[in-house]
Amino acid sequence: MLRDTIKIELLDDSGEKVLNNKFTVDVAEHVQSISLRLYHIKSIWGTYLVYDPSGQLRAQYLTGKTPQPVMIHEQPKRTSPYTIGGPIAAGTWTIDFVAAVSQQEEMEKPFLEVQFNGESNVQSVDELGWNQPDANTLLLSTNSSEQMIKPEARWYKGDFHTHTIYSDGQMTREENIASAKNQQLDFFVATDHNIVPTSWVNDTSILVLPGIEVTAPLGHFNILNTNTSPFVENRLADMLTEQGMNSIINGYYGDALISINHPFLTEWKWLFKDTPLHKVDTLEIWNDPTYSANPQATEWALIAWDILLKDGHKITGIGGSDSHLKPDERYEGSEEASLIGDPGTFVYCEGLSTHNLVKALKNGRVFVSRGEQIDFKLDGFIAGDQSDILTGQIAAKVHSHDDVEIEWIVDGQIASKEKGNQSSFQFDWNDNAYHYIRVNVRKEDGTLYGFTNPIYFNDKRPSLDTWGQLLELMQVHIND
Repeated sequence: MLRDTIKIELLDDSGEKVLNNKFTVDVAEHVQSISLRLYHIKSIWGTYLVYDPSGQLRAQYLTGKTPQPVMIHEQPKRTSPYTIGGPIAAGTWTIDFVAAVSQQEEMEKPFLEVQFNGESNVQSVDELGWNQPDANTLLLSTNSSEQMIKPEARWYKGDFHTHTIYSDGQMTREENIASAKNQQLDFFVATDHNIVPTSWVNDTSILVLPGIEVTAPLGHFNILNTNTSPFVENRLADMLTEQGMNSIINGYYGDALISINHPFLTEWKWLFKDTPLHKVDTLEIWNDPTYSANPQATEWALIAWDILLKDGHKITGIGGSDSHLKPDERYEGSEEASLIGDPGTFVYCEGLSTHNLVKALKNGRVFVSRGEQIDFKLDGFIAGDQSDILTGQIAAKVHSHDDVEIEWIVDGQIASKEKGNQSSFQFDWNDNAYHYIRVNVRKEDGTLYGFTNPIYFNDKRPSLDTWGQLLELMQVHIND
């Protein structure tokens, strides 16, 4: 049996901090499998994508704890997660490689070892079959989007930002499921860096949606419920420019949403100034509260969100644990473990299905809480709704006996505060103009407990078009 091995050196001596290259590999007839193993130095954070002769994306890899070698096998059950199994076509295959390098070290350059017809080390498991091996792009099945996981109309708790060992997380897919159940989550989105899952562990008790965190030097964003990889039509290097990133953001990914992640968090803040605001569906206001820099970043995100809301942008505010650690691990200086589902993002669905969840999220039927449920109502209207009642009283209630204070945010300003787990706000809009009302809930020491999305009154045409315009306004607030 043919068993050839080739070695591809990946980096040059340019000294650049971000490197990208394309490599080609000629595959002979009658090859049944291709395995890839990346040997790299610790200072490299790299991604490679493998395309077959027809341009189909067949394998995705990011440095971390991903089990190696990565196997593309003609038998789907013997192919690795994050790959597409099926016939191994003869011809020229392409490997797209990008790496962020903290320093050039005087040691052997990293290389990719490619072997043909090696033995598969993939353990076959019962998986949710998102992948469609016969498609000519890496395409995830959306045929089951109407499948009802839970039939009740109620608030469902979940997480829109999670990681596994297939990027830089500490948990396997199985451990993610177990941890999510322990946190009493109803759903979560799998969002590893720059790679989109082609399958998942099959467990019908919890809804898992395919996603991806597009991770660039100038910011990170999630595509939630994507049915394809953004790197089918684009390439990894597109993330390095404003024009390229906008091309990715403007792509079509099925019934999916675009979400800007941790927009003001240290070196991971969003700095792509040309990002069109009308393409942003959700904003990750609250990232992992146990990470030391996040309390301040969250407060800035709340300010930015209110600027956008006041301008007329109806962008949904969400949370994301950005879970990287095991449940018993914590970040340096934190007294709390970093857990999936912290904070919890609660979405009101008319029964839990992928379709219902995405629709409700887009419509802003969302509150975020580190604790219990936050009721926010106006005569049948809830968060995300547009009310036709212009005079009345909105009620808020936190289903907790913790000492909390409810802040009423009206058109971007704190209009009222009240200690206790219940409060109400009287409004009278006689100007027929655009307004919105939402609440923040804070603990006794002022730290955030949760927040709701707004109830809206009328519409307003936004004047802000790009993220850069928002940053200019934010600079004024931060300096103040």
